Amino acid sequence: MKTFAAKLFDLIELKTEDIAAQWAKDVMKHNRTPSYGSLPEETVIELGVKFYRLFRQMSLSNTPYETAKTFSSDYAEECYEKKIPLQEALYAVILMRRNLWLYADFQGTFMTVLEQYQAVEALNWTILMFDYVSYQITEKYHELIKGDADKKIGFVKMLIKDQPFGEKKSADKILIMFILLLGAVILTYYYHSSLATSTVFTHLFYIPIILASLWWGAKGIFIAVFLGIVILVSHTLFLQGIPFTDDIIRAVMFIVIGVVLSWLMGNVKKMKDIYHNL
Repeated sequence: MKTFAAKLFDLIELKTEDIAAQWAKDVMKHNRTPSYGSLPEETVIELGVKFYRLFRQMSLSNTPYETAKTFSSDYAEECYEKKIPLQEALYAVILMRRNLWLYADFQGTFMTVLEQYQAVEALNWTILMFDYVSYQITEKYHELIKGDADKKIGFVKMLIKDQPFGEKKSADKILIMFILLLGAVILTYYYHSSLATSTVFTHLFYIPIILASLWWGAKGIFIAVFLGIVILVSHTLFLQGIPFTDDIIRAVMFIVIGVVLSWLMGNVKKMKDIYHNL
């Protein structure tokens, strides 16, 4: 294969800058790679020069896939930093291959029947090398996207991992919730029956409401509803003659907070799916 493709590789070695310049003009004006049009021409040409030099190195290597990794990684990082979409970065590589063969054809590199047969062999090998690079670029893009997600998700990432108490088993969560609800009922009875007030202590009810939403999503709303019912029933039994207004507002707020948190956790679940797909 390398013998068949020797003329193509010699052409690349002698005309690297010319082929790269031809590719740069093509990729900077192509409607499928508009992001390259905003880059300095020298920068784009240098990308092409690096690639075509790499291509020859791959042709001489016994492990072309490994040889391509450094270029693929650097190319992907540079494109990613310049906000070039993955599809444009890959199509630019396709244009590299196209311009290489257009240049070889224009130069009359393969003239005889034998040389044309060799050209087919060289083309097959070239396609394989470009496939290696395209795969590695895609792989690197996904790695970079995941790295950015790790940095930017922040607190949301903590929720994705089901924190706090994320390592608790289902039975442990139920036990913790039972203790919290039991404490809420006891506090409600004590404050309503003994102190005839509901000031301050109801703020503690948001703890089980928040945990229920984190642990069980939409099902956590039932905890908010339960606590709202506890407040209203206890008020009816022990705070007769005192207006219901404040406790009704509290009960409604429990439910509102539960609904909002459940909705947020639904979005977090979607982010979790996207995150794992990365």
